[in-house]
Amino acid sequence: MIDLGTLPSKIAKYQEILQNTESYRKAWEEGLRDKIVDTLKSMMKEFDLTVEIDIRDGLKNLESVVLSLGVVPSGIYEPVGDQFRKKLYKGNGMLIFQQMYNGKIYVMMTYPHIEQVANPKPPKTLEIIRPEELTEGYILRYLETFFSEIIEWEDYDDDVPTTIGFNTGFQNNGLLKESKET
Repeated sequence: MIDLGTLPSKIAKYQEILQNTESYRKAWEEGLRDKIVDTLKSMMKEFDLTVEIDIRDGLKNLESVVLSLGVVPSGIYEPVGDQFRKKLYKGNGMLIFQQMYNGKIYVMMTYPHIEQVANPKPPKTLEIIRPEELTEGYILRYLETFFSEIIEWEDYDDDVPTTIGFNTGFQNNGLLKESKET
């Protein structure tokens, strides 16, 4: 008889994970997605704030619920000749609940950005969570974190500690577009 060491326990764990993936996907389809949408709508209707809540379902079992603060004119424009102005738009940020390949929920946010003026900061991961753990309390916490980060971006000034030196600080915070020297 061959000693299989820890292989039996690893195979059992693998089979358990595959089963979890199926049950997590089923939870999303049978109500979690709608619970996220309903909770976001319920919480946001308390405020005079325009948000868009969409389901992105282009890939099954990789769907997402997106709360977007929209895209608006930034108030910044580029003169084009003497008569025209090219308006630059600002994406105001998004809170995203993305179904992962394994059925868990990847909660992340994107920061605001202004086209042609700023390289967007990379999305921020808030948490990866199992469907049964995603409660209204967690959704509230994600919204609070999201708005804290958005406020920090919108209210950026020199109160935020920065590193002094060439190409540091303001240039690297997502507010300025990096220049390319040739």
